[in-house]
Amino acid sequence: MAYRTRNAAAAASLTATRPTAFTGRKWVRWTQRMKAEFLDHLAATCNVKASAEAIGVGVISVYALRRRDAEFAREWQIALESGYQLLETLVLGHVLSGAAREDGIATPHDSARLDMDTALRLLTAHRNASGKPSAEGGAPRRRADMADTDAAILKKLKAIEKRRATA
Repeated sequence: MAYRTRNAAAAASLTATRPTAFTGRKWVRWTQRMKAEFLDHLAATCNVKASAEAIGVGVISVYALRRRDAEFAREWQIALESGYQLLETLVLGHVLSGAAREDGIATPHDSARLDMDTALRLLTAHRNASGKPSAEGGAPRRRADMADTDAAILKKLKAIEKRRATA
């Protein structure tokens, strides 16, 4: 949005005092189609920047939407999970085909070939990411209190003493 002023001196003072970090900001009106295209591209590439560029928005806008919209954030996580499964499949197919490590991994989308080292780093970072839901399921883990741990240690010590006495 440009400021309309009556003289050049007033215009210069307005632009001189405005923070430069916000001069290029573009507000995005998100549609369901834009969200779907972004999530589809994210699932295919696992690359937020490339997915944002594919729909013509900035990365900041995408992250802002994720912070505001809980449903979009959930779908984002699902798309990333799907993308990492695709990446695992591509790496496995590359290895099983007998291709050399230096050949690179062919991707189904129109990007450059992915080198094996980058793919393995991505998969390792994804597996070790904190805050991921556990694939094990079941009841949540509980920590034992001090009385439980003391009882378990004393039980082990008694078993050790009993073995020593019989030996």
